[in-house]
Amino acid sequence: MDRIQQIKEAHPWLDYEDLVKVLIYHHQGSSWIHNLQRDKLQQSIDDFSKLVISKRRKALEPFVEYVLDVYYNGVDEYGNQIEESSREESFEYRWNKARAILLKSK
Repeated sequence: MDRIQQIKEAHPWLDYEDLVKVLIYHHQGSSWIHNLQRDKLQQSIDDFSKLVISKRRKALEPFVEYVLDVYYNGVDEYGNQIEESSREESFEYRWNKARAILLKSK
């Protein structure tokens, strides 16, 4: 069973598109912020998946909402893509804030 299936089994309320976005969120930060490569990146994603699986829905919802609504929200009110350099919060700030939300939830 792959990561997405494992998370979906633990959290059937999440749809597949949202699950993929949550995994991509972690992959991006692990690659771009922490500069993890190959084996360490795989281990990081495995550990992240286990963490997500271990959370109760009530604890996971604020993290998922932030990732979907803020971390990925890169469009203006007209639906046009906003350049990363024009965003109010930096990529690293948004990634770290999502991580903090996930880690503080019980």
